[in-house]
Amino acid sequence: MSFRFALILLVVFTPSLLHAQTTTSMIRDVRFEQRLNEQVPLDATFRDERNQIVTLGSYFGKRPVILALVYYNCPMLCTFVLNGLTETLIEEKFNVGEQFDVVTLSIDPRETAALAQQKKTMYLTRYGRTGAAAGWHFLTGDEQNIARVAAAVGFHYRFDPTTGQFAHPSGILVLTPDGKISRYFYGIEYSALDVRFGLMDAAQERIGSPVDQVLLLCYHYDPTSGKYSSLAMGSVRIGGVLTLLGLGSLFFVLSRGRKRKATLNSFAPPLLLLLQLFPRAASTEAQSVDNLFIFLLSLCGLVALVVVVLIIYFAVRYRRRSDDQLAQWAGTVSWMEWTWTIVPMLIFIGIFLWGVKLYFAAVRPPSQAIEINVVAKQWMWKFQHPEGQREIDELHIPVGRPVKLKLISQDVIHSFFVPDFRLHRDVLPGRYLYAWFEATTPGRYHLFCSQYCGTDHSGMVGYVYVMEPADYQRWLMGGGEGSLASQGQKLFRQLACNTCHTGDASARGPVLDGLYGQTVQLQDGTTVVADDAYIRESILNPRAKVVAGFQPIMPTFQSQVDEEQVLELIEYLKSLGTYRQSVPPVSAPEGPQPTPVEGAIKSSESKQP
Repeated sequence: MSFRFALILLVVFTPSLLHAQTTTSMIRDVRFEQRLNEQVPLDATFRDERNQIVTLGSYFGKRPVILALVYYNCPMLCTFVLNGLTETLIEEKFNVGEQFDVVTLSIDPRETAALAQQKKTMYLTRYGRTGAAAGWHFLTGDEQNIARVAAAVGFHYRFDPTTGQFAHPSGILVLTPDGKISRYFYGIEYSALDVRFGLMDAAQERIGSPVDQVLLLCYHYDPTSGKYSSLAMGSVRIGGVLTLLGLGSLFFVLSRGRKRKATLNSFAPPLLLLLQLFPRAASTEAQSVDNLFIFLLSLCGLVALVVVVLIIYFAVRYRRRSDDQLAQWAGTVSWMEWTWTIVPMLIFIGIFLWGVKLYFAAVRPPSQAIEINVVAKQWMWKFQHPEGQREIDELHIPVGRPVKLKLISQDVIHSFFVPDFRLHRDVLPGRYLYAWFEATTPGRYHLFCSQYCGTDHSGMVGYVYVMEPADYQRWLMGGGEGSLASQGQKLFRQLACNTCHTGDASARGPVLDGLYGQTVQLQDGTTVVADDAYIRESILNPRAKVVAGFQPIMPTFQSQVDEEQVLELIEYLKSLGTYRQSVPPVSAPEGPQPTPVEGAIKSSESKQP
């Protein structure tokens, strides 16, 4: 009984095991064997899609040829190859039948010209360019001629009689007009740029524009990967050397005619200062930022110099002096390995700590800083001083006093950039961001938007005027519509906010006196700090965070107030008295709920872009 069962298992599973072994052997034999510059048999005969007998050489002599070996009844891979080729040809600016031809050869001798014609019609329709029918050919043939072409181009394939299918590699070839193999491109997707360069190489640069010829100089063909890789890194290295030589020459010329300063108050090397590579340092943090930057620049330059010197030294010192000389193992130098591991780590830790120190100094403004609101808008900068003065594209500040900027955008992303202060901060819509600086030198300094923000981005510039304290006080007294808090109070009443936020037992809204900075209990059980962002959100989207014990009856003011007016309302709430305990709310009274006053005043400052 057991013998019979074993015999049945042997009969059932032996064919499967043999087929698996055969398939594995086939896969090992399937590959492309590169035979660059080899001649294909131009006398091999085939039948075209019209069932006419043709020689392979009839498609050569004028233009380079792309050759694809597939078979038309292939259930998967060949379709991917032809689809990938077609997509590449569609992206290619060269036209089939004009600058090059395409020959698609079936490796299955059982396939007919009718099937070839069907495939040609399908892919010409997809390609969609006129004149391509005369340049794209679909061939069938007998096994002997197919094998000659496949062997000539290194196309190794096998037929599996069990499945009736062919195992074959995927890729295309570019042949010269004389029928020699020029380039291989592997896979089922092909870069249009690689194929264009391959065609230009095969045509010996007789096709393509002058720009293409220049681009071809920047790339070289890698036979291993079957792709063109950029020579840009070599160009960058050469450009880097030329740049260093140019900077050295400029440094020498500029430094000869200037006297060296006796003392320096900064870390920066004096010769770099003579070159005036940086804008002037006009804030308390500017010199610290410059010191870190110059240190990093010097460190990178020193490391690059050491590497270059060692490369040249080792290339000369350990060059091969005879053809039979072999490299010898010199052993392990432990102290050197420990050194180049520990020293860079300590340097990187030092750079990190240095950067952290500067970062914390840049994001922590002093408590006595003047807070100025900044609203970015295409394409202007709008400033609001606490005393009520408003400015467009100009900012007046006192020297020697910290200034805190609260920034927000009214439309798109901007970036607030004052090079002389080493101050750069993104300005985002719907979110308050902060930056601060302390100017050290009176004068006028350029203000830029460093983030592309639309058509007139280049015109979004301004000036920061740093003034002596006495001059700044006189400037403050020169105008204004009252403080931001007072303007916010007017707007608060105009929008009828005081009808709900009364602070008594019948109030429809929470108590606002002393609210700023307090922790607010919300309806969903969470808490939030009443800061600028929370107040802004409550004005524009009051249903986002509803205070516990109150109904979500407040209307949105999204289209009623702009960012400047929101800032005024925030300043008003900041100015309210000490915090009072909230009176237990009552249910909302019946009747129509208050709505914003129509025609609410928009900011008076505006500028046509």
